[in-house]
Amino acid sequence: MDKALFYDVAIIGAGPVGCYAAKRLSEQQISVALIEQHKCIGHPINCAGLVSPRVFETFDLPKDQLIQNTITTARIHSPDNTILTIGGDKPHAYRIDRSKFDAYLADEAKKQGTNIFLGEKALSIQRDPTVVNIETSKEHNIQTDILIGSDGPYSRVRDVFGLPEPKEYLQGIGAQLNDTNLDGSTVEIFVGNKIAPGFFAWIIPTNDKGTSAHIGLCLPKNIQASPKKYLQSLLENPKTKDMLAQSNIEYYTGGIIPLGALKQTVDDRVLLVGDAAAQVKPTSGGGIYPGLLCADHAVNSISKALEKQEYTLSELQTYHNDWRQDIGKELSMGMYFRKLYTRLSDEQFDKYIKKFQQDSIVDIITEHGDIDYPSRLVKPLLKKTPSLLRILTQLVV
Repeated sequence: MDKALFYDVAIIGAGPVGCYAAKRLSEQQISVALIEQHKCIGHPINCAGLVSPRVFETFDLPKDQLIQNTITTARIHSPDNTILTIGGDKPHAYRIDRSKFDAYLADEAKKQGTNIFLGEKALSIQRDPTVVNIETSKEHNIQTDILIGSDGPYSRVRDVFGLPEPKEYLQGIGAQLNDTNLDGSTVEIFVGNKIAPGFFAWIIPTNDKGTSAHIGLCLPKNIQASPKKYLQSLLENPKTKDMLAQSNIEYYTGGIIPLGALKQTVDDRVLLVGDAAAQVKPTSGGGIYPGLLCADHAVNSISKALEKQEYTLSELQTYHNDWRQDIGKELSMGMYFRKLYTRLSDEQFDKYIKKFQQDSIVDIITEHGDIDYPSRLVKPLLKKTPSLLRILTQLVV
């Protein structure tokens, strides 16, 4: 084992959230070790890559380098293929190149002084009163004042320190297609218990011509049939025939999505961020925006702790309190919306999508719909259509 290497902060997991936290900390002349078990940043790909414009506006990221396509419109297909079209007025989402996105953040962290350990798994994580010790698969012994667990849905850091589990896990599968026939500005969404029980399926054009796309879906882990079987059914579905008849699969993607943000994300000398903390939108499965937002709060709390040289749970609890105050209510509301959504039958999907086709309701959804803050749609929607309250009541009972 090599001589111990000491860093103010060590981060396990070099996804976008871990890389962003490393960059922010290194900018403050805080020494950072970023430990990643894979040999290449941004691989394997396990994300649909759809984010809101807010990600680029809030975190000052370069659009020209990272965006593959701009999405203005969504078409939601019910089980009987009633189609609800929303948006069309402005960019509502961007399809990013996830490999380049992650690599960009890693490069920025490295430029600021982060030391990145690639292809190294944390074999041992131990905490004593004065330091956290990490032994890696390449026989590095890394010591740190504060450890950030940004190591995904099945976080080793979370398990080692006995922090709570997410409430639910989804299993996702996708594929990158070429030779598709799509409107390049429109994402196609499919709901229903035969297509994607407990969640939804999507086709996202990855260029403005609509000739390439990412197709995918998520399922609760208790579904018996394999995700790949559902994906194959979607590829062969009559609803997708005109879009995908000539398409070919370039490669598959897949991953696990944790839902239900943790009630505790800190311990002595330890913080969890991103998927490790289940800081993921339950309505869409997206974790980039909330993860980056929470990383900012983690950086602020760590900076103060290092200045005070105080690394206790009570000191780091400011991070947990701050992110909960910022986005915790939204994530909790998302779990509530998800509970209602999973109770819908195919007949109800058909009925409500038909109801939402009214121009006045479409206008409200287009104006107030927000993939990062879906709760902002509830008040104006209920004001326009009070009958929706009865529908919600029926689903809760």
